[in-house]
Amino acid sequence: MQDDTDVKNRRQRMINVARRCNECSEEALGRCPDCRHNLCQDHFPKQQHSPCAEKQMKMAHTQVCYVCSAQVYPDQWSISRTSHFVDQCRCKGCGRYVCDELHTERKIDDVFIIRGHRYQYTARYCDICSPIYLLGGIKGLTRWIVVIGTIVATIFFYLHR
Repeated sequence: MQDDTDVKNRRQRMINVARRCNECSEEALGRCPDCRHNLCQDHFPKQQHSPCAEKQMKMAHTQVCYVCSAQVYPDQWSISRTSHFVDQCRCKGCGRYVCDELHTERKIDDVFIIRGHRYQYTARYCDICSPIYLLGGIKGLTRWIVVIGTIVATIFFYLHR
């Protein structure tokens, strides 16, 4: 009986240690999608925790809209203990930064539930990728063309041996 309580106590200590914020040792409420660190609600935004804040500062001059060169601000925030929002400010179809005001043609919210936490990712599509967003934008269209071209070439060479 004593062994069972020792095992439970040890397991509880391991759970508590694993769910601590990397910045302040408070209870961690979520995990940063970029650096994968456990963070509390105060440190979940990218500008509030160590590895991502430095990365944001270094990349500030490259995070501009590819059309109008306006500065974009990728961000993430928590509105409750289990609800987190992530906006990368990138076009999901081509991967380039796109501003919210002028050049985001389509926004789709993707919701993922991971270990009881709700992560809502904002997927954006620029003017070029928006008409073909169902195929995955420019990158997705290119993949489909490569796959279909490979199949056609394989069939052609197989039949004309």
